[in-house]
Amino acid sequence: MNTKHTLYKGMVLILLLFVQVFASAQELLTVENAIKTSLEKNYEVLIAKNEAEITKKQNNIGNAGMSPQVSLNGAYNFSNVNSHQEFNTGAVQDRNGAQGNNLAASVNVAWTVFDGMKMFAIKKRLDLTEDLGTLQLKQQMEQTVYDIILAYYDVVRINALITASKQNLAAYEERSRIAKLKLTIGSDSKVEQLLAQSDENGARSELMQLELQLLTAKATLNNLLVRPVDTEFEAKDSIVIAYKPAPDELKKTQSNSSFLISKQNELIAEQTIKEARSANLPFVQLNGAYNFTRNQSQAGIVFLNRQQGLNAGLTASWLLFNGNKNKRLIEERQIRLMSQKYNTSWVQQQVDGVVYINYQSFLTNQRILDLETQNIKDSKDLLFVAMERYKIGKSDLLTTILTQQAVEDAQTRYINALYNTKKAETELLLSNGQLIK
Repeated sequence: MNTKHTLYKGMVLILLLFVQVFASAQELLTVENAIKTSLEKNYEVLIAKNEAEITKKQNNIGNAGMSPQVSLNGAYNFSNVNSHQEFNTGAVQDRNGAQGNNLAASVNVAWTVFDGMKMFAIKKRLDLTEDLGTLQLKQQMEQTVYDIILAYYDVVRINALITASKQNLAAYEERSRIAKLKLTIGSDSKVEQLLAQSDENGARSELMQLELQLLTAKATLNNLLVRPVDTEFEAKDSIVIAYKPAPDELKKTQSNSSFLISKQNELIAEQTIKEARSANLPFVQLNGAYNFTRNQSQAGIVFLNRQQGLNAGLTASWLLFNGNKNKRLIEERQIRLMSQKYNTSWVQQQVDGVVYINYQSFLTNQRILDLETQNIKDSKDLLFVAMERYKIGKSDLLTTILTQQAVEDAQTRYINALYNTKKAETELLLSNGQLIK
């Protein structure tokens, strides 16, 4: 019997050791590491990076029309004809199957030296478009960081609720034990024991629901991190509120990505007007070429003709009238610029409103958190006193039940208040353009 008992204890110890090793092998994921991983692997961020890289590749003097164009051309033709020729001298020449071939090759250079400053306007637009791609990438990164922070601290929140739920379950188990003991010694009725057992079962059910919520929250975070949804990890068990914004700082919304993007589109629209106006000015182009031609024919006066050499020239043009087409194009782009300025003003107004609301929400949630911090402390002290009084029969069942429910509510409110404050802080940082610096 002793041998079996010793063997059983040994198996239990091995099992506990295995569980501890497995738990320690789980990844401890910090919010900083989660953000770093998401910015490296998140598909939306990667797509935004590619779009920004495309605008960078497109920004060059070639696309702006500043560089010369060089082309190499070549052609070869062969003919086999029957020829009949009558000359003004009266001579007649007939040739059947006369062969001929033409060979031509050239290197051509064209360089626009003046196009009404259009090329400079295009280059400036390309610069602004590249900057726009960078801003759009930053906006996507901000949104991704925002999603990661909320998903991460949702895991922390549910973990805290599970911890509280286990504590509540332990309290219900203690109450159930006391009720059974009182029933055994005849100092209490079966009703109290059944109520205690019912509350204990309810606590177990709530714990299982929270564990399912934790599974869902972890899967959501794993998706954002672009890894298998069932990847196990441990999150830190604390939520730190560190942002202390100054009211004057919040009035400066020039760092908000939506505002900066709208302002950048406004600058791009101004360049498109300059591009359209360039058509009202002269166009000057330098041309140069090196040509080689060789013509050979068995029919005709000239049997062989070969030429080679350089040539250069200047081409100039000035569009004087095209049915006011360019004038209407300029007016259209001016209207688009006006609309874009309206959009910038509208975005700024919206951002100012969101920042104000988020700031008030942050302050309110901080005050709620302070209240719930005190409530959770008082309710735990009250529960300890109530349980001790219930043990010695100085407190009735109803008072004990109400005290336990008050503690549970206080725990839930405190944990949710802490999460809501962190969420309000993150939303304020996002709207004020301070989430990523």
